[in-house]
Amino acid sequence: MDKMKEYSQKHNLINKGDRIVVAFSGGPDSVYLMLKLLAIQQEMELTLVAVYINHKLLKEADEHAKFVRRFCDQYDISLYYFEKDIASYAKKEKLSIEEAGRKFRYQKFYEVLEQLHYDSIAVAHHQDDQAETVLYRMARGTGWKGMAGIRPKQNKIIRPLLGVSKQEILAELEQMKQSYNVDPSNQDTVYARNQIRHLVLPDLSVVNQQAREHIAKLAEQMEELGDYIELEIEQLWNHCVVSDKKQWKINIPQIKNSALFLQKEILKRALAEASGLEKDLSRTHVNQLLLLMTAQTGKRMDFPYNVWAVRQYDWLVLQKQQKKENIKIPIQGEGRYEIPFADGFIDVKILQKKEEFSQKLYTKTFDYDKIKESIVVRSYEKDDYFIMNRQGQHKRINRYFIDQKIPGDQRGKIPLVADGSHIIWIIGGRISEAYKVTKETTRVMQLTWVQMEEV
Repeated sequence: MDKMKEYSQKHNLINKGDRIVVAFSGGPDSVYLMLKLLAIQQEMELTLVAVYINHKLLKEADEHAKFVRRFCDQYDISLYYFEKDIASYAKKEKLSIEEAGRKFRYQKFYEVLEQLHYDSIAVAHHQDDQAETVLYRMARGTGWKGMAGIRPKQNKIIRPLLGVSKQEILAELEQMKQSYNVDPSNQDTVYARNQIRHLVLPDLSVVNQQAREHIAKLAEQMEELGDYIELEIEQLWNHCVVSDKKQWKINIPQIKNSALFLQKEILKRALAEASGLEKDLSRTHVNQLLLLMTAQTGKRMDFPYNVWAVRQYDWLVLQKQQKKENIKIPIQGEGRYEIPFADGFIDVKILQKKEEFSQKLYTKTFDYDKIKESIVVRSYEKDDYFIMNRQGQHKRINRYFIDQKIPGDQRGKIPLVADGSHIIWIIGGRISEAYKVTKETTRVMQLTWVQMEEV
């Protein structure tokens, strides 16, 4: 049986009556794919269209485009032709040439798919591409999912040639005396994938002539194993994780009864869901969560994307610190001002200087004439500071919170009286030396904090 047809049946890639967008570059792989699809078109009642992207990178670009047009005319295939200056596009998007080309190509493939209401997009990745992908990912530190390589079918992309080697493709094209475009950039070993293709895989083939095939078969086995692992992870997740999508609680005694591999997968999934992204999440972060499960109750760790985790008795709790807009309450003259985020009020009086003023924990006086901007009451910001002594030494507010052992999730609830980034008063704590009443003071601002339940 034909290898492409056999592989497609095994993975249910092509069904009778399918309408397929074919990614067509005119290179040997896409020409072979198109010819194979044309060979079964009548039998499978397929509808085919070609999509070609002229990247404007090669001096041969116009000749390649002419070949594509001739080929499609010869076989009566509808062609969707696009041009893009990929070099400029890559610079604008801050991507490599390879990444930019791929992004634009797939964008156009999907646009045509949606415009025509077709069923799938066929691309010409073959067995050698699969082997290269697995080796490339291994070199970059992939996990078990990456070892599955390129999927036969994913997001309406089908890859019918993954069971066919490059050698077989070239041999069959030669036998058919079929011409094709040749991309000279495929020989340039400045690209990582080309290094694997032209340097690594040939050396591995010396070790075993079937190295490419064996690596591709391993990827297929890893995909099958991955399906099984996903089921195990899902069962354990349902057994030991409670989540309302705002907080993720992992039952420590229950998860510890499972294999270490599954524990790590559950922790990784919880961290990814709490973060909303997997990028920049590493094995190190998962190992930190494992350690946190053995820590004392109350131990907390911070993770990327404002996620924090804490050990709470038999539970490991993950939560994302929600960024809230810093509400600023302007203080404009005497009166009572409500401070909703701190559940309180601040009373303001402007007085002429006298010898004695009340200096209680929640009543403080300041030199009113030293205030440079209109003051506000708000929670802290990263650049906040106060003057800690008569020598004028600054102290960051976040450092003050650390020294006072104020938990991170409580710091945003502490009201601050601020003159720009200069904090006049940490309510319930220090005042800035710069605003203290002195002999030269003529007007005094008296501030009194009143908790809401005291009113």
